[in-house]
Amino acid sequence: MQTSQSRMHSEYPEGMGTTVQIRNLSDDVAQKLKAKAATAGLSLSEYLRRELTELADQIALDERWEAFVGNGIQMTRDEIVDAIHADRKWE
Repeated sequence: MQTSQSRMHSEYPEGMGTTVQIRNLSDDVAQKLKAKAATAGLSLSEYLRRELTELADQIALDERWEAFVGNGIQMTRDEIVDAIHADRKWE
């Protein structure tokens, strides 16, 4: 039988458990985040975990993009997206 504690943590990868504390967050920002979490049907902790995970993924993507651009590619993201869309029209 699975306990409620083990069920709560079963969706997280093994070894995940860093705690983050944010100091001096304004009451207004805290209320907005709580409201956003409630609207999504999530606890504040789960909402922030998801948002921070998405932010970290975006940082990794930005770093890969900068490495790619640093290799001599002289196109903007918009130019690349336009080229991909133009190519797809011919398929």
